Amino acid sequence: MKTGLEIATNLLKPLETSSSLGMFVRDTGGCLISRLGLSRSKDEAREISIAEISESALFYFSAPALARCFANIFSKKYGINKDQLTSNIKDLKDIPKDSLKNIKLGKFAQIMTTFSLVLPMVFAIAPVRNNITLSKTGKDEFTSVVGLDNKKKLENNSEKSKNKNLNLLKKLGIASLSAIGLTAGVLGLSKKPDIYKKIEPSIDKIIKHFDFTKTGDLEIKHYGALIYPVSIASYFYASRDKYEVMENARRFSITVPLLFFGEKLIQNPIYSYFSKKFNTNIIDKEGIKSYNDIFKLSGNEKISALKAKNCAYGLTFFLNTMAIAAAVALLNRIKTKRNYEKEHKTNNNFQFIKPDINKFILNTKNI
Repeated sequence: MKTGLEIATNLLKPLETSSSLGMFVRDTGGCLISRLGLSRSKDEAREISIAEISESALFYFSAPALARCFANIFSKKYGINKDQLTSNIKDLKDIPKDSLKNIKLGKFAQIMTTFSLVLPMVFAIAPVRNNITLSKTGKDEFTSVVGLDNKKKLENNSEKSKNKNLNLLKKLGIASLSAIGLTAGVLGLSKKPDIYKKIEPSIDKIIKHFDFTKTGDLEIKHYGALIYPVSIASYFYASRDKYEVMENARRFSITVPLLFFGEKLIQNPIYSYFSKKFNTNIIDKEGIKSYNDIFKLSGNEKISALKAKNCAYGLTFFLNTMAIAAAVALLNRIKTKRNYEKEHKTNNNFQFIKPDINKFILNTKNI
């Protein structure tokens, strides 16, 4: 039977060693749970669930699955070993030039086809979410969805929602097919040695920056350079009024940087505290020891280091995920309500004095 230390280690270690799993827990734990707990209406709760679950499925499961699938396809197409295709290009310098060329083309094709499919689907999440709300409730403004405004519901919601989704999916489908077509064109032109020689530097750069891990897992750079920018653009594109624009601006300006860099900002004092508490050295001049480094230790030294690491990493992860996300969700809720009520009150005051002015003008004419 596993001890509490072993259970905690087994839960926390994958979050540090797997970028996709760690990002999934941060994003889903922080955004879904925190935002859902602070949702202002059933409609908003449904929208949050649809968006966050869809994003998690695409970001952290569909993309790696597609990458592995295309690794199989292009390794067979170019007659290369799958292990070579999934290896770091730097480790393959001693193989023949023809084989290296095929590996590069296979990697390039894997990267381009994966993201040609994933990125349009990522962009579709927020607009499709809006159209589902429109179909179910007839609400097409953010203030109505969060319960601040009870405007009259639109009619023929299902038909409007269906047409909007079809038009959006057509455009994204064309974009996806165009990207795949461009990739196929590059692969076709690469058969000619003189043309391949000219485009090889560009192919090398794409592989260098966006290659997948050996298991097809996505890395932090994929999220920072490709997936999150497209997702953010989607949310702003789908914003239904100025209040939703401002909520998105506050949310992304705080949570996205913290998602990538937040732990580094707060981890040193936390690790120093637990390192002293358990009389170990999980942080020193060289930096913070990883779980893999600690596993190389033995005896009581290993046990103390694991206890300190679990406490420090768990607290850092929690603060950067749940607490920050909840604070941003709460800030958005307060600011939007305050701004809406302030503007609504101003408009009401203006409408209240208008009849008095008209009445004064009519009385003047009668005199």
